[in-house]
Formats: sequence, structure tokens, C-alpha cells
Amino acid sequence: MITDKQHLEKDISDLLNKYATGTLDKQQLLKDFILSTVLYNWEDPEPEEIIPLKEGLDEIRNSIAMFKKFKYNFKISIFGSARTPIDDDLYKLTVEFSQKAAQYDFKIITGGGPGIMAAGNIGAGPENSFGLGLKLPFENNSEVFDNHPHHLTVFKHFYSRKLTFYRESQAIVVMPGGYGTMDEIFQGLASIQTGKINIRPFVLLDKPGGQFWYKFNEWVEETLGKDKYIDEDDLRFYSLCYSSDDALAVIKQFYKHFFSYFILDNRLFFQLKIKLNDQQLSELNNFAIVHNFSEFCYIRERYFNFGTLHVYSCQINDSHYCTSIRKAIDIINNFQ
Repeated sequence: MITDKQHLEKDISDLLNKYATGTLDKQQLLKDFILSTVLYNWEDPEPEEIIPLKEGLDEIRNSIAMFKKFKYNFKISIFGSARTPIDDDLYKLTVEFSQKAAQYDFKIITGGGPGIMAAGNIGAGPENSFGLGLKLPFENNSEVFDNHPHHLTVFKHFYSRKLTFYRESQAIVVMPGGYGTMDEIFQGLASIQTGKINIRPFVLLDKPGGQFWYKFNEWVEETLGKDKYIDEDDLRFYSLCYSSDDALAVIKQFYKHFFSYFILDNRLFFQLKIKLNDQQLSELNNFAIVHNFSEFCYIRERYFNFGTLHVYSCQINDSHYCTSIRKAIDIINNFQ
């Protein structure tokens, strides 16, 4: 066996020169990926250590292929209990929300199973929704996708499945549920809080007069908040709603003027649907200075098939920037 890293890198480069497509940057990423894989093999891993890596990669690759032609479609992930029966008010509310979301051309992503998941897919219809199924001994995937198998990816592993939920969605709606639902909520909120995923609408939806999320929020405030395990501003990362219209209003308001953001080398880039006038930019910069950002400056226009985006950028000087970004988005969306 050749264990010379320099020779290995040359062999990989020769292989990619023969078979790879795309830009040089993409080829470098592939080279690093293959190099990491072979170096791992040199560490003599056991088969049971390799299998979950290979399976997870296949699951992620299959899900990326499923969503590829829907890259620019707005998508909402719905979480909730697999045990919710068809005649339950929460099931009906999920169907209603998904139907209304589909009317705005929003795609729905669910776990592809029964209960709330089936309600989300049925409401939007299989042509407007996707399932990220999970292999479980006690739960079958929904029959919604029997005639649309290309809208269903089945996972063995939670980590690759949850990665896909958050990677592909621009909003999260959570109905009442059990351990799995709580896992999805807290991983999502922790990932937003720490900047591992971008901030997005995170709606906890209950029926009118429902107590589930009210009690959840009360516990978060009274226990996590008062005991200083989270900051008060961390409560801004989710919203409580009690109707499908209210949930959709929260999502639409979040994307009223704001479109997306990304961070590159400690610089924050906002992509907006509007070009700010002098007064609006001044107001945003007054906020930025107070919250340890540099002033925003206009960078450029970007043109897409869905419209034009205006890019603004500033320097981030605060390690706790996520709540400040959330507040800045609210300021932008409140501009008239």
C-alpha cells in the first residue's frame, strides 16, 4: 500500500483531471474530499465505522438530487407527531396550513410518515411537497408519494435527514409532538443561536386556544430564561401562532423586503428585495453601530429568474451576532 501523501495527492489530481467537471474551486473541494477519505482508510477503520459514513453520504447525495431542480422554490419544513389521528384538530390545521402555503407556491417538506407529516403532504399535494422518510420498525412512510416516488427520499440516519430538513427549507413550522419533535426544535434553535444555520421563521403552531406551545414557551421563559441558560433575545428565534393565517403572516413578513444573508470572512452580506433609500440605510447603520457592526455599504445588484436582489455588506465585530442579525432583519422588513 502506498502511504505517501504527496504521491497520493498527485494520483488524485490525475484522476480528477480525467473525470472531474466544473470549476477549479469545485475540483479542489473534490480533491480534498477524496484525500480525506483515503487518509481515513490509512487509519485502518473497522467496517462498522465506515458504513455510517458511506450511508450518510449516499442519503445526502440522493436528497440533493431530489431537490436540485427546486433550488429556487421557497420551501417550508413541517415537524410534528406521527401519532396525530386524521380527525384531530391539529391534523386538520396542518392540512389547512399546507393548502394555503401551496397557494403561495411554497413547497412543503415533511418526514414522509403518518400523522402531522401526512397532513402536510396531503394539504399541499404530492406535486408540491417532499418527504424525508425514516426507516423505522414501527412507522411506515406515507402513501402520498406512491405515485410521486421522485419526491421521497428515505433515510436510515437522523443526522443526514435533519441536515436536509434545515439545508433545504427557508421556514420551519412545528406542530405539537413528542421526543422526535422536541429533538428537531432544539437542534434547530441551537443551530440558529450558534450560527450553524441561517436565521429563518421558526413557527410553533397550535390550534386556537391550544396550550401545548403556550406551556412550552412558559417553561422556556421560566426555566431556561430565568436561570440564565439562554439570553432573553434568544426568545426572538421562534414565534407562537394559533392559526394557519397567522403562521403564514409571520413567514411572509420575514421575507417582505429581506431575502437571505451569508457570512464570509467576518463580513455579513444581506440580499434584499428592495434598494434602501438614504434614510433607510442611515437607520440601519445607526442600529449596526450600536450592535458592534460596521456601517452597511451597498455592493451590487444580482439578477435571478425570480427578480433582482440588492446586496449590502458590513463587518461583524461581535461574536454574539445572531440575535443582532435577527433584529436587523426586522428593521429592514418594517421599512415602508
